[in-house]
Amino acid sequence: MRPLSDADFDAVREHLRATAGLAFDEGRRGGLAAVVADRLRETGAPDVPTYLGSLTSHADIDHRLGDNEQQRLLDAVTVQETQFFRNAPQIEALRRRVLPELLRRTAGRARPLTIWSAGCSTGEEPYTLAMLLLELAPALGRDTVRIIGTDVSAEALRAAARATYTGRSVESVPTIVRDRWFEPRPGGALGVGNAARALVELRRHNLVTEPVPFAPGEVDLVVCRNVTIYFHRDTTSRLVGTFHHVLAEGGYLLLGHAETLWQVSDAFTLLPVGDAFVYRRSHESGSQADERQPAQRGSAAGRSEPRRSELGRSESARRRRVVPARQPVSPESRAATALTEALAQMRTGDYRSAAGRAEAAVRADPLLAAAYIVLGRARATLGQDQVAVAPLRNAVYLDPTAGDAHFLLGGALARLGRFSAAAASYRAAAATVHLIDDDTRQELLDGRGLAELVHLCQRLGEAASERAAAESTVEATHA
Repeated sequence: MRPLSDADFDAVREHLRATAGLAFDEGRRGGLAAVVADRLRETGAPDVPTYLGSLTSHADIDHRLGDNEQQRLLDAVTVQETQFFRNAPQIEALRRRVLPELLRRTAGRARPLTIWSAGCSTGEEPYTLAMLLLELAPALGRDTVRIIGTDVSAEALRAAARATYTGRSVESVPTIVRDRWFEPRPGGALGVGNAARALVELRRHNLVTEPVPFAPGEVDLVVCRNVTIYFHRDTTSRLVGTFHHVLAEGGYLLLGHAETLWQVSDAFTLLPVGDAFVYRRSHESGSQADERQPAQRGSAAGRSEPRRSELGRSESARRRRVVPARQPVSPESRAATALTEALAQMRTGDYRSAAGRAEAAVRADPLLAAAYIVLGRARATLGQDQVAVAPLRNAVYLDPTAGDAHFLLGGALARLGRFSAAAASYRAAAATVHLIDDDTRQELLDGRGLAELVHLCQRLGEAASERAAAESTVEATHA
């Protein structure tokens, strides 16, 4: 496989941006080169310009290009690994809060409870949603609930229609769920049972270029996880507007743990539900939503304000400072006090106490990003990387400009052997560490200079990408 030239790389990713809204940064160049090399070999196109020209002009090289080849290209670059019951905190939020509320709200209503699994890939997500609903109400049928799974990949939808799974896909399925909603298939595979399959309808749909398949207010829950991370921001903004348009008042939007509406849309209210965050379409959103934005790190937390002049800080962010402890006791003031104590304990090396006080700050104010950073850092320092990941992910979800949180998360993920995710975190750190204040940089890496810190993040990201690629090659060889 030859690497893509700069011109070919730019041409391919511009085609994918225009036709599917997909964004490919330099970190995904190698994977894209492999896909393009395979498509050139399969179609007989002599070079990238000829191949792309055939796609856009609907010409037919060797009778295998045009619309069908466009679909093959999208299949190759979009099919992602997914799992049943992925992201345990969100599953608990769905099971305990979101789905019971929606079932109560839609009981006796003329139209069925409608859920849109946008970017459903090979079907694990919509079938998981069906199983969660059946746990709550076993007698549900298509007349009362419908789950619409859509994806741009025809190959992924064919796999979803087969509804037969093996390996990592079903590793997280609880035994009681496996016994109740799955059926054994040859070779140790598991097939989704008829009760769950009956609630799911699969459709091919391009989220970027095709009309939305729902009427205004027709949808009660949109689940779109790990899809917008591949989109340009303007594409994501338009898509979120579409979700808001089709959601009913009080409807919910769930994104992946690495996705946020930060600086994308203020049309939703962010709600903490257990250890997860969900967005709700509410008449209180929009102009009033700025008062519910995550609290940023302020001087009451013992830090100077991050340098955000390049991005700008909204008026709401300037107002939403941590309330000093001398104010009347409130959740915000309790959180500020606990966070200040946690930071002091971190500086003395008492990491267990620091973790405890950071947990208290999170309980008092679940939208305080700084508390999640201290909690994750304390746990990671204690060697507890497995439990450090969740608070650090919460931190970057609430504040995507928190370069120190991205850096710490990358380290924890790398030590856990999750190199692909670590590479993404290090790349995000490289892009945001310039916003870290001097005191934080001093504490984090013994005061390394900014240029040195950016270079370190880039180098660690490249190393993690190489490890991820090597492991992928080994897995493919053994498959």
